Amino acid sequence: MSKLYMLTKPNCPNCNKLKLFLKTVLNNKYQHDITIVDKEENFDFFVEMVKKYMVLALPVLIKDDDILIDMKPDLVKAFLQKHTGK
Repeated sequence: MSKLYMLTKPNCPNCNKLKLFLKTVLNNKYQHDITIVDKEENFDFFVEMVKKYMVLALPVLIKDDDILIDMKPDLVKAFLQKHTGK
């Protein structure tokens, strides 16, 4: 089974908002389902994913070839529910 990735980087206000949303509003419900790929912590894999999916802005959620770039809460919840079954 393929992983669900969240691409992020330090000092990214929208990345921090998404992390806070996942932690507080969704009560870390998906913490074991999402693999966080931080630009500084895993640079080579981060660059590989950015090139593969032509990522232009962060954060993004990626599962297989399904990419979520709009981090509106309803869309994030729907994306996570779709790909985790939770």
